Amino acid sequence: MNKERRIQQQSPVEAEIPLLPLEIMVEILSRLPVKSLCQFRCVSKQWLSLISDPLLAKSHLKKTVSNDCFYSQRKRVIISSHNLYSLEYESIGRNGSFDENLVALELDYPMKDKPNGLAELLDSVRDGFLYCERSEEGNDEFPVMVKLNLPFCVNQRNWVDILGSCNGLVCIAPDEDTLFLFNPSTRESKRIPDPPSGFVPNGWSVYGFGYDFVNDDYKVVKVGCGTVCVYSLRTDSWRIVCSFPYVDNVSESGVLLNGTIHWMVSFEDGVDCRCVVAAFSLEEEVFSDMPAPDIVDTSFEFVVGVLNGCLCVLHSRNQMHNDFWVMTEYGVGNSWTKLTLSLSYICMKPLCLAQNREALLDVDGKLLLYNLEDDSYRYLVVDGIPAGDGFEADTYLETLVSPNGFCRT
Repeated sequence: MNKERRIQQQSPVEAEIPLLPLEIMVEILSRLPVKSLCQFRCVSKQWLSLISDPLLAKSHLKKTVSNDCFYSQRKRVIISSHNLYSLEYESIGRNGSFDENLVALELDYPMKDKPNGLAELLDSVRDGFLYCERSEEGNDEFPVMVKLNLPFCVNQRNWVDILGSCNGLVCIAPDEDTLFLFNPSTRESKRIPDPPSGFVPNGWSVYGFGYDFVNDDYKVVKVGCGTVCVYSLRTDSWRIVCSFPYVDNVSESGVLLNGTIHWMVSFEDGVDCRCVVAAFSLEEEVFSDMPAPDIVDTSFEFVVGVLNGCLCVLHSRNQMHNDFWVMTEYGVGNSWTKLTLSLSYICMKPLCLAQNREALLDVDGKLLLYNLEDDSYRYLVVDGIPAGDGFEADTYLETLVSPNGFCRT
């Protein structure tokens, strides 16, 4: 009896980190998946401090990008369709079955539960119809009740724009001109402050997101109304860096490759207007021109993409097409190679190469695997995502990189 009483009175002992050199601990932990590391944060204050250390985040990231096995295990596809979902990279193309179904995991993200403008409107729905007042010929004294048939399939949640992904951080806009840096693996997020008034006038704007290797900084680039401004995560501030030296007809987010953000743009050369790839260096914060494929001109719309580390140029929006171009040697115009597909598309975005080396493509709002060797393809069914709403997709890595881990300098 006394022995049992003594056991009950003993206070719990906090788990301690084994007495190993810090370098050894970092090497061990950097080999573990992010999900396990996030759970280990709850073990003790010591574990929380170590796993939250930017040193471990950098080591974990370095191990991920340098090891093919870790890279494959930690790669994910992020899908936006009035919600955000995550899809395991390793599950894509794992077998050759044409009836392969994938399961998407719904993500928690900032402003997820903020309703769009339809929420208040749908509160007025009765018996499947929406009733509203309408005045005839400006007569406000005797309004007429109008009954509208409103489908219940209308989604009350805002669409989430995916503006870019880098090192586990995804730049998202869950509301108009409301930007966050979001780590889907750790669920950490940071609201990006609005640019000071007057930086970029209201109206057309596009974004790009990436990492500046030299200055160890994550940056968001905003282009609008002829002005280019850059947000620095390290200083948590915006700066105007230059004017936009091209025609303001860009409508898509920039594509990151080699520390540079790329857009397909029109360039006025005297009386002529030609297409080039605008390359914005995140280190130097200046634009340079890269040659576009010879066939590309201003009579059609084009966008850039990345497939297997190579820059691509693809048709966008106008008519059906069955080809795109790949720059096999970065920055060399003569290396553009035309690829012809066995299917046609209006909009297409290359995502990555799947496990079986097939190309994972977002084609007109559907995911498919395309075999570039024999020109066969198969559409993928993703369970967990509502059908009929369409989607946009990108890829990200499971990392410990924190959007709140950079201090003002």
